[in-house]
Amino acid sequence: MTDSRLLLGVCGLYCGACYHYRASFPEGRHLLEQARLQGRELTGFTCAGCRSDTLYIHPGCAQCKIRACADDKGILHCGLCSEFPCDRIRAFQDDGRTHHLDVIANLEELVAKGPDQWLSEQEQRWRCECGAAFSWYESHCASCGAALQSYSSESKAR
Repeated sequence: MTDSRLLLGVCGLYCGACYHYRASFPEGRHLLEQARLQGRELTGFTCAGCRSDTLYIHPGCAQCKIRACADDKGILHCGLCSEFPCDRIRAFQDDGRTHHLDVIANLEELVAKGPDQWLSEQEQRWRCECGAAFSWYESHCASCGAALQSYSSESKAR
């Protein structure tokens, strides 16, 4: 599996925009400070994406029932399942987290475009015009200060 495919969340999330994943890189250290200011400590972890063997210790990732289900069925992502969209993925989409709202649409795109094209598009979608990567809820680029199209700005419009 190529390194970029490790960032393909079984559920339809793009792990490359996850703040836990982004915080593990030097250019994402500002995310650690933001978490600390919110009373959360994001220390002592590394994550290489959903399809890796190095998952963040957050129970939602490390003990993910969606990933376990896909692994049991031998499929790369839920969009390839004969039961898609199942109750589990619908509940995940509707759990109140803004970045989960697009998972079914993302999985449909994954099926239509294939994983390599989808991952390439996600990589671009989660980059500022200056080239810096950003996470789901960042409103401004940490490198250049530009306003970003993230779930932070989109949730205000929804």
